[in-house]
Parts: sequence; structure tokens; C-alpha cells
Amino acid sequence: MKKVLLTTALLLIMGLHLCFAQKSQSSDYNLRKAYELLEQKDEKEAMKYVNQYINENPKSSNGYIFRAGLYQNQNKFGQALMDINNAIKHWDKNEDVPKYAPYWWRADIYVDMEMYDKAIADFSTAYKMIAKSDDLETIHEILYQRAGVYYNMKDYANADADYQLMLKHNEADQVAMIGLVRNMIQREDYQGAINMADKCEKYDDSYSEIYRFRMQAYDKLGKTDPAIDDAIRYFDKDDDPESSYIEEIFKKHLSYALAKVSAMCNKDSERMRWKMLKINIYEWSYDFASAIAEYNKIEKEYGSAPMIYYYRSQCYHELGDSNKAIEEITKCIEMGNGRDYYALAERADFYRESGRYDEAINDFSKMIEILPTDAYAYYKRGWCYELKGDDKTAMENYNAGIDVDKEYPYIFLMRGELYRKQGQNELANADFEEILKQDTVAKSGSCRQYALLFLGRNNEAIEWMDKIVASDPDNNGPYYDRACLLSRMGKADEAIAALRVTLEKGYRSFAHIENDDDMDPIRNRPDFIALIEEYKNKPAVVINNEEDTKDEISVISEIQMKKMYSGVYEVACTINNLPLKFIFDTGASSVSISSVEASFMLKNGYLTAEDIKGKEYFSTATGEIHEGTIIRLREIKIGDAVLRNVDASVAHNQQAPLLLGQSVLERFGTITIDNINSKLIIKQ
Repeated sequence: MKKVLLTTALLLIMGLHLCFAQKSQSSDYNLRKAYELLEQKDEKEAMKYVNQYINENPKSSNGYIFRAGLYQNQNKFGQALMDINNAIKHWDKNEDVPKYAPYWWRADIYVDMEMYDKAIADFSTAYKMIAKSDDLETIHEILYQRAGVYYNMKDYANADADYQLMLKHNEADQVAMIGLVRNMIQREDYQGAINMADKCEKYDDSYSEIYRFRMQAYDKLGKTDPAIDDAIRYFDKDDDPESSYIEEIFKKHLSYALAKVSAMCNKDSERMRWKMLKINIYEWSYDFASAIAEYNKIEKEYGSAPMIYYYRSQCYHELGDSNKAIEEITKCIEMGNGRDYYALAERADFYRESGRYDEAINDFSKMIEILPTDAYAYYKRGWCYELKGDDKTAMENYNAGIDVDKEYPYIFLMRGELYRKQGQNELANADFEEILKQDTVAKSGSCRQYALLFLGRNNEAIEWMDKIVASDPDNNGPYYDRACLLSRMGKADEAIAALRVTLEKGYRSFAHIENDDDMDPIRNRPDFIALIEEYKNKPAVVINNEEDTKDEISVISEIQMKKMYSGVYEVACTINNLPLKFIFDTGASSVSISSVEASFMLKNGYLTAEDIKGKEYFSTATGEIHEGTIIRLREIKIGDAVLRNVDASVAHNQQAPLLLGQSVLERFGTITIDNINSKLIIKQ
């Protein structure tokens, strides 16, 4: 019940809405008034009226239960228990409150207090009092809550018993079935969980929880594609699906997920919802150019919105286009009231990474005005002052941030470094030790490795950094942190090698690299300078909104095509510097290549073992989805237009042509087909 609004809980348990409709005694006025105020979410005034009611009616269970709910909502559990105990003591069969209600309520209070044994005892008492009634809804709720307590205690056998009891009362109780599924997953009986979910689906296939848990069971069995199918069903049927579940499973086979979601974009009436999920897939794939292209299409179809500007700014930032990122996030802020905390945080960071410290400080100051108890803005504002050389103001900001929020490790790191810089090593080490207490999970965003470094525990720092990278191997952020750590350690060659991996994985924030003092130990090395220049000269392809950038479009290439007898076109290209010809397939969703061509490329050095990634599913012009081996093509060149790091599917058919789908070609820019002259025109 804690997750339910207090008003709703009172309606469910006490039935006071019926009581008030039937009674008009003056003695009930204060309780009715308290109830009305509670409906208006004015708990403070409601408490005044219920207190008056109890003073006038000191033996009324109604009043004590009502006030217990108010106390529970305020986490005043001792006072709530006193009132519930009085409700039990003074309960009278002539009152409107059923006898089981105060026991049920007390059980819920005990759950909030994590006193599970007492909670189970009260749930059991409440159930015994109502078990023989025809109030199946209340029976369901009591048993469901008791099963949840058993689950929290990892007592899956008793939780199962309660779910089975729920099914005894109602054989079609899908909540009970999914409770059994969840317990089976905890016991690693994944096939049993799938079988029970299948049974549940037969009763009503619109129940989204079926797919949320069955996809987890499929995933545990290594059945990734059925798990993705269920993830899509879960997304389709749930009003507010948990995105982390979907992301985790989609990432295991993104090409298959993309094909499936793209199909839903064309079929489902809620196209906007599916298009946003498609964009999520591109972002999870770190294909930010394609994500931007999709945002542009959505803006063209639905109009501008702060959300589009917000997320598109992040994509431009990931591609290293700081100016465009700032332009987009500024539009987001201007469309609102100028006080969007998270949008200001994004712009402030974009300014900071670009070395525009005064503008960043201004935005961080606005954030502090909006939310003065959050350490984040103090930490970042202090950092900007430090980068400007104003250590005194930086320290004031770090101290102010820690004063309002002592549970943000990064601000301790910054203050510790500044103490260290000032020679106050004892104070610095105290801050680093505080980080070790707080930062205990190896994931992106952890700063524990730096605390270990400054405490002289280099091997532990490297081990922790390796764990962070392993926790999210596709994210380029941890690889950049590794380069920073190695640079600070004086391991210059290893730092530059790590930075190369970071850039290979798509890290594009060159403005940040230029202003990041972590890079100072290696910044002047010729190999560092050459590396940065190398990747600056490899700009990522971004598809602009043609309508908005009409004056900026210029022809990149006009490529002669050969029209085949079937009506498709053959176009010359080079892949990893190997001259080939591809079929332009407007219905294909990706790139596919025959096993003969792939084998030749592998044997002759055009592909390496590292380019072979696993399995992929791809769609053809007929709408069919086929399975193939997935490889990474490092470069596709058509005329003067180039794409890098493109996934392709190897069809296990020696006669299969090299196919490039329109969705892939569009990554070059704007694609136009001149049917009269048989030319492919690529514009950017």
C-alpha cells in the first residue's frame, strides 16, 4: 500500500466514501471534513480535523485508522502503531470498518519498518478473517502483499504458497501466475518460468508483466531473439515500460531489435512512440548520426519540441560538434521557462568542455538557484573556477556543495585534489578515503580509481578501472577515463594507446580533450598531437534536415549506376579498399554480403578476425527477416562519399549479391536517384 496514494488506500480499506454518503450525524462532520481535505492533498489540515474527531469520539476505530494513515505517510510509525492498536482495541461490529482492516493496515506499517515477521503475522490474521468471504479483491491484495514480504525475505516457497492460494480463490489471477514466474527466475528455473508465462498469456495476452518477466527468462537461457520479441511486446503493451530492461536485452542483438522496431514504426498507430524507441537503439549503438537523422524526421512530422532539442543536442555533443550541441540545448531552454535544471546542466557542461567557463559558471549558478541542495552544480562551478585559476573561489564552491550534500563522491575528489595542490595532504587523503567509503560500484561515472591513485594504490586503481570498462564495454566514456588515469600515472604510451581506443569507439569531444588537465602530461607529445589530428580529420557523417539547411547542401558525388533486368541498380564501390559492386535495394534495412565475398576479404586481409562480431538479422525488400553472420566493414566508399564502421550481414548463400539498403545509403547524406540518366546523387 505504500506505493498507493494515501487517499486511495483509505478508500480501499475503510470504505469511508460509502460511510459518508450514508451518514449525516454532526459528530461525523470533522471526519468527513478531514477526508475532503485529504482528497485535496492537504494532509496538514486533515490532521487538525481528525484530531478534533478523535477528541469527540475517543473510541472510534474510524478515526484512529484514518489518523494512522496520516502518520504512516509522514513516516511517524510509532504514532501510527499507537493509533492502529487503539483501532483494534476499540473495534465494534457496529462500526463501518471491517474487523480485518486494522490488522491489514498494521501489517503494512510493519512492512515500512522492515519488521517482516510481525507483518506476516498481521497479514495472516487479516486473511483468516476474510478468507471465506466473496470479497476476492481484498483477498487478492492481502495475499499478494504477504507474498511480496516473503519474496523480500527470499522465502520463495512461502511466496509460492501464497500465489497458489490466490489461484485457488481465482484460477485466472494473472498477478499470482507472474508472481510464480518471478520466483522461478530467482530459483533459476528459467524454462519453468517460460512455461508458466505461456499459460498466463492464454488468459489475457494484454497483460504486460507476462512479457517483462518472460523476456528475462529467455535472456537467462541465452535465447536473445525471443527475449527481444518479448521486450517489444512489453514495450507495446505497457503504459510506462522500464527502459533499462529493454536496453539490456536489445544491446545483445541490436540489428535484430532495429529491424523489429522499424517494422513497428510502419505498422503501429502510435508511430511516435516506436520512432523514439528506434532512436534509442541508434543511441545504444553509439550511432548518433542516425539518431540525429531520426530526430530531424520527427521534428519535420510533428513539429519542434524541447525534448527533440534536448536529446538531439546530446547526439551532437557525442559527435564532437560543441557549437551545434549548444545551439540545440539553448533552443530547448528558450522553449521552456529558462529554468529547466537538466537542460541548464547540459548546456553548462557543453560550455565547460568548450573552455567557455564564464558562460558555464552562469548556468551552474542558475542551477544552484533552482536546486540549492544538490552538490552537482557546486562541484561543476567550482571546477570551472579552478580551470580559470581561481582556486580560492573553487574551494568555496566545493565546501558549499559538501555542506548541503555529503553523498556525492566527485566533489570530494575535486576538493581533495585542490587540498593536495595546496600541500594539505592530510585533508586531501581524508577526502579520498571518503570516496572509497561511498563509491563502491564499478560502473561508468565512478571516481574511485582516482582516489586510489592519489592514495598511492596504483595497482588497485588500474584493477578498478578495468572493472568499470568491463561493466560497459561498448561505452567510450570509461575508455576515456582509462586514458586519463594512465596519463596521470605517467604511463604515457599506455595512455595514448587507451586514447586511441576511445577515439576508435566514437569519442568526439575534442574540445573537452583540449581543456582537460588529465591530458596535460601527454599533450605535447608528437604521437598525441598526431592522434588528435588523425581523428579530427575523420568527421562523423551527420544527416541534416534538408529543409533547414538548404543553403548548406552541396553535391558530393554523382555515381553512374547500371540498371539490371529486375529493375534494381548495380553501383560500383570500394569496401575496405577492395573494389566491388553492390545492388541498391530500397527495401533492405542494412548491408548484406555473400559468404564468398566475405571469405575472400578475410583470406586476403580486407577483413580481420576482430571484424567478425557474431549473428545479425536483416530485412529484405519483401519484408522478410533473415539470419547471417555480422561483420564490421571499416570503410564503404561510393564516389567521394565515405562511411566508416558499418555493420554487414554475411548471407550463407554463395550466390547472394552485395546489398546496400536505402537506410544505410541515407547515412551518406541526401540520396537522389536520377532514373533517366541512371545516376545515384549523394548530397550533404
